[in-house]
Amino acid sequence: MGFKIINGKLFETDAEISKMTDPSTRIPRPPNPFRLLVVIPVYNHGKTLRGVVKKTLRRHDAVMVVDDGSTDEGWEAVSDLDVLKIRHSRNFGKGSAILSAARKAERLGMTHVVTLDADGQHDPDDLHLFIAAIHRSPRAIVVGKRNFDMGYVPSGSRIGRRISNFWLWVQTGRSLGDTQSGYRAYPVAALNALKLRERRYAFENEVLTKAAWAGIKLLEVDISTFYPADEERISHFRLFTDNVRLSLLNARLTLRAMFPWPHRKLP
Repeated sequence: MGFKIINGKLFETDAEISKMTDPSTRIPRPPNPFRLLVVIPVYNHGKTLRGVVKKTLRRHDAVMVVDDGSTDEGWEAVSDLDVLKIRHSRNFGKGSAILSAARKAERLGMTHVVTLDADGQHDPDDLHLFIAAIHRSPRAIVVGKRNFDMGYVPSGSRIGRRISNFWLWVQTGRSLGDTQSGYRAYPVAALNALKLRERRYAFENEVLTKAAWAGIKLLEVDISTFYPADEERISHFRLFTDNVRLSLLNARLTLRAMFPWPHRKLP
């Protein structure tokens, strides 16, 4: 079963896809009942967005861009591309963008979403790793573990990853190598069923802990990563505000983990 997005609408077009695409350059879609939508949240990444989207389209034909209230006119960079689009009236946070995409994906009949960043840090060529993992464990959340041993990596990212990994282990007993990676595969039904409070940077920490409590497997695959030099990098991480949010989140989740009553499991 193939998919094609035309004028912002999703169509099942087996015959047309076989004519319009080169099988040697595209990643095979998982067979039914798996339906995968690649989601690219964006907030003021106009300089890199088009390149990321075009490279993703070469690897997968069902792509959604969620603009979370950008003010840099970067939205126009993909106006002519055959992707699904959602646009928030203002900036609500990356978590809100992902949840908007998950709700839309469910209405479209998609079973999984893969999220990747719009800043060029994540390589769409790694999509096949997530698709293979979905085949093996369709009910799991799959996290892309970034390779920090090659190239330039900001020291803050290294330190933050270690701290975040530690808190996941404290709260759930689960171990992952990169709990701050935004390159992930989510089962749509599970993502929409979890009760999540965070909507900004801390969302990606909260979703892993609550998914583990709900009985969802947490898996990871090794991925490549690219960090531009500090003066070229576009980051919306607010050092004080987002660290405070993360600290409050971890305090709340750790206290809940200590309480004796069981966590709600997802069927």
